[in-house]
Amino acid sequence: MNNKTITLMETESGHWYDIGDTEVGEHHFLPSSTNILDCYPNKGLDFWRETSSPEEIRKAQEDGIAQGSKMHKCIELQLLGQKVLGNGITEAQILALGIVDKKLIRYLKEPLTKREEEALVGFENFWEEFKPVTVGSEIMVYSLKHGYAGTLDWIGYLYNKKKKKYELFIIDWKISKSLNRSYDLQLASYWKAFEETYKKKIGGARLGILQLGKNKCLYSFKEVKDKKSAWKMFLTTKEIWHDSHPNARPKVTNRREEFSINQYKKKGKSIKI
Repeated sequence: MNNKTITLMETESGHWYDIGDTEVGEHHFLPSSTNILDCYPNKGLDFWRETSSPEEIRKAQEDGIAQGSKMHKCIELQLLGQKVLGNGITEAQILALGIVDKKLIRYLKEPLTKREEEALVGFENFWEEFKPVTVGSEIMVYSLKHGYAGTLDWIGYLYNKKKKKYELFIIDWKISKSLNRSYDLQLASYWKAFEETYKKKIGGARLGILQLGKNKCLYSFKEVKDKKSAWKMFLTTKEIWHDSHPNARPKVTNRREEFSINQYKKKGKSIKI
């Protein structure tokens, strides 16, 4: 990335990224791909939002984010060669991952739910089937040219049994029960942002979505068949997002972690209870 730094920002307006240029001291604030893709149509999700209360929506979103984050962290640990225990991630593993979010830490330490356990079994089954060779995981990428950023889950090589050779893939892990076309667009955005960030042309790379906890083998692997079409559709969605959010900026509110009051004393007598 040369003289660029990239930092994920958790904001009230979704995920944003701070791209810093250490040479000239400039900062670019870019929306995440997932932020942009909120504009992409999703009939099932729209119907659920229309028929659910704000409290139900908020709780479901928080639970989904927490569960997704936990699965990503568990997989990241496995990629680092560590075992994940059913009774929760250990303190040492949390330190190794560099996690500081207290709410997330509490959830990571909780025992795995049945769905989380099935997702990890599915990941093991996928791993044995495709014998992956990892190039990188949890990689932040950005495109100043197109104005967005994101974090791709995994890039590396999968073994093709029919062709008897390894092929380059960018993969996104999902634990959602259904897949939306927007996931294809998300992967295409990571492909292009990776090329810009690392200045490496990987036009031959294939894109895949690994859905965990599904089917008898507890995973489903779907390849994005037309990544160029998905990329064009992402750019169209980005234009719609910018048109809907003409002055979009990351909104960050610093939350206090401690609360206390001063203790005062008065002169003279006071009643006693």
